Amino acid sequence: MMHNSLIIRETLRETNNNALHRMRRDPHRLVRPSEAKDVAAAANELLITGEWSVRIDERISGMKEAAEDVEDFLTRRGAIVRPDGARTITLLIDPEQPEGTFTRSADASGVIISAGGMQGIWAGIVDLERELTSGPSASVPYGRTKRAPAWKVQISQAAFGSNYLVPDLSEEFLSNDVFRLLTHYGANGMTIYGDWLCYVRSESFPELNHPDYDRNIALLRDAAARATKYGIKLYYVPVSPKLMSDHPIFEWLPSVRGAKIAVGLSKDAKRIHNLCSTDPASLAFQGEVMANLFREVPELGGLILIVGGESFYHCYMRPDLHELPPRQGTNCEACGRRKAEEVVSGLLKATADAVHRIDPHVPVMAWPYSAFRWSSDPAQLELVEGMQEDVALLTTIDKDQWMQKDGYKKLIWDYSVDYTGPADNAIQQADILRRRGMDLFLKTETALGLEAIHVPYVPALQRLGEKWKRVASLKPRGVLQSWMFFGMWGSRAEELGWWASWYPEKSVDEVLRTMAERDFGKLSGPMLTVWEKMSEAVGHFPYIPDYFTGPEFIGPAQPLLFGEEGSPYSEFEALLYYLQENEETFSSTVNEVKHSVILHRLPERMFRSFIRLEREEEAIDLVIRERRKATEHSTAAYEIVRRLSSEDAVVQAALQEEAIVVEFLHRTFLSTEHTYSFLREKERLDPAGGKDYNAEMLRIAAAELDNARRARHIYEKAPWLDIALRVDGKYPSSVTMLERKIALLEEALRRRLPR
Repeated sequence: MMHNSLIIRETLRETNNNALHRMRRDPHRLVRPSEAKDVAAAANELLITGEWSVRIDERISGMKEAAEDVEDFLTRRGAIVRPDGARTITLLIDPEQPEGTFTRSADASGVIISAGGMQGIWAGIVDLERELTSGPSASVPYGRTKRAPAWKVQISQAAFGSNYLVPDLSEEFLSNDVFRLLTHYGANGMTIYGDWLCYVRSESFPELNHPDYDRNIALLRDAAARATKYGIKLYYVPVSPKLMSDHPIFEWLPSVRGAKIAVGLSKDAKRIHNLCSTDPASLAFQGEVMANLFREVPELGGLILIVGGESFYHCYMRPDLHELPPRQGTNCEACGRRKAEEVVSGLLKATADAVHRIDPHVPVMAWPYSAFRWSSDPAQLELVEGMQEDVALLTTIDKDQWMQKDGYKKLIWDYSVDYTGPADNAIQQADILRRRGMDLFLKTETALGLEAIHVPYVPALQRLGEKWKRVASLKPRGVLQSWMFFGMWGSRAEELGWWASWYPEKSVDEVLRTMAERDFGKLSGPMLTVWEKMSEAVGHFPYIPDYFTGPEFIGPAQPLLFGEEGSPYSEFEALLYYLQENEETFSSTVNEVKHSVILHRLPERMFRSFIRLEREEEAIDLVIRERRKATEHSTAAYEIVRRLSSEDAVVQAALQEEAIVVEFLHRTFLSTEHTYSFLREKERLDPAGGKDYNAEMLRIAAAELDNARRARHIYEKAPWLDIALRVDGKYPSSVTMLERKIALLEEALRRRLPR
């Protein structure tokens, strides 16, 4: 899950100089001119037609941007915007109102949106614009309404094609359009991520001072200030230092050298250590750095401290356990004298104490993602019981649960689009927090899951809507709605998070019907069926696959290789930046070691670890049967959506995007089914038979060749689906892989089929 900011800098620069930079989403792209006539409104409603003006106090930071958004919306709806328009939309700051809430008043003269700050102003604008596009007419009811969200904080990833990695947060990499998009889909926070050594200027530990500190802190301050104009706060996920064993800081002060970290990618790996998570000087220094961030950048939203298996390092996180006695969890002598939970709680306390001396209201969240590496209990209950009360818990709605399926159980070892939660561990943790009066934040995925992270969103909206209801059931203070996989897209899947927070009283069916009627008009019925079929399809993912590998990730570009599983194909090799955990800070190792993205053989280890069979059958037979069902449901969805068309240009554009995503998923599901079936046959071949194929392998290969050929047009219509444009790794082009696959299959079948 980890990424390294500095080694991706050139990737980001390349990305932002190509077409991807110009494809950032427009939050008003689905707005159509109103069909309402400019006639007298009903007695209790105000029509948004005719001439309008927008009034603000320009001295307030963010008001200008808010007014421009409203004016853009009104113009697209067919209204005329003039400085002296007969009716007005007024945006007004009212310090008496709680932050994040808003009040709207409407009468014959216009609309007034008032709020305690820009977060509430933007929430009111988005609510108004949603109402004006989601009903039968462009009108607002007279009267006064006041709304507050179900949870105060909703954090998103950065938008597609933009950066989230420190320190490169200038407008070149993170534009204001990103913040505008986020706020239109209900987010009031965004994650930034990366090495906190970028922000060190310390008198106590000058050996760790960063030469570009002034530049880095200025970029962070500017990004935070720009974000707040749109009601967005930046939440930092800091990555701790991993330093050479002979680093000057360790030579000068040996007590701050923490655990030796397990060996990474390189065969001649360097010996690296994290800072000790018990030593007083080490804890004081780490607290000093985090506190300085909030002193220098007071508009930061908070900290997200991953204390499980990556990022915010401690001596129990990833220590080298070779040559240690069993059950000894770390090679750090100082930390080894204490339980892991005590060490982690102490690190969290030191951090929270330092930050809260600067701002007592800033959330400092502990996220025990993959804490099975060191936790004494699977739900980290001992950690939660021992944490200081002003440390919040961020936990995942679905992770680490065994999900009951038809004839088997599936381990939700990471984020899932299939399982809607809440996991047993999240329920237990929430109970403890409620009893202790502590804050709960929930991590979910609003648009996808690890079963499908190669698309911007999975249009399985009934299932994703149900997941939001499960999130709401735990009554969190805040939600982290996505990790940094694809990039926030501005899809209906992401819009579900806005509805869940601002209109929790509405059922999933009501929300989906509203969105379908707004975006697809008379075609809303078929589109609801498409989403239902896709929801059924994702319910047949038998297990969560490994990161960034195989047909689930590279889709129809996954080749079928007969006797060539060991052959290197550079067209199918990637640099995987998430493998940075065991490398030195600012190391370029992950930019040097390439990995194949092909699934070469059946992942038996994954089957054994992540599937519990309840019937007498082979795991691969279950996997193929489930994948076949997923394909069948996606086929039904695709057959519906590909036949839909509209004379309305806006509806047609929405149809085309939905159709291409559904087809891409359908062809991915089909390729996945073919891949597993092919590999099963391949591994069942008689070694003494002298052939590297049988008749069934030839049939599968021919069917997959047809699937691959039919997938060619997808990348022409939707270049954003090419994994070469992702910024979480450096991947080969999907188009290049697909063409290479087609050539390999054509040649393989030519040689093996009878003439």
